[in-house]
Amino acid sequence: MSARESVAVRSYRAVVDDVERRIYRVDRWRLPMPGGIEVRAILYTVGSFVALATAAKLPLAGQLLAQLPPGLRYLALPVLIGWGLSAWRIDGRAPHYALVAACRFACGARTLAGLRPTSPVGTQRASVAALQIAPAGDEAAYRRGRVRGPARVTLRYPARLEVERSGGADVESALARAKCLRVSGVGEKTRPLSRGRELHVPDGAEVRIG
Repeated sequence: MSARESVAVRSYRAVVDDVERRIYRVDRWRLPMPGGIEVRAILYTVGSFVALATAAKLPLAGQLLAQLPPGLRYLALPVLIGWGLSAWRIDGRAPHYALVAACRFACGARTLAGLRPTSPVGTQRASVAALQIAPAGDEAAYRRGRVRGPARVTLRYPARLEVERSGGADVESALARAKCLRVSGVGEKTRPLSRGRELHVPDGAEVRIG
């Protein structure tokens, strides 16, 4: 990029967050390291010292740390851990940022409904007081049952009709005056009718299916 080209900075945060904060001198004493010391490395070192001091009081970890010399346990080891954590990047992020993201993911919801946290499928059961199961009525085989008039029955598949106690001479009058009509299917592999057949059941009459 030449000296005349300019770069637009939308936010100071985008620039400052990428800059590593370092300490080059303490009062009038300049640190012997040319690049200074990262503030994050110092914080990691202090945190490591506190963690080791706390672990030294635990039963098993305390016995293991007691085998180390005090200089290595309280000075060299915290400095080494702080330097390693400051140089470590997890997906381009510092370890403490990655730890916060991992904790947030572990405590967050795994299932969303409408972009809102909800319970996983199968963890909650809704109590049902009464459950009714009924056939859809669109299958080829007619199910057994009775229909009492006044009603209207629509047949979608071929069927056999048997008229009982009718007083009509022809088929139409017999169906209109029948007191009991039996409907039975002709087979389960029959094709549906191109146009359904409607049966008008008058008051007092009955249709027995099956």
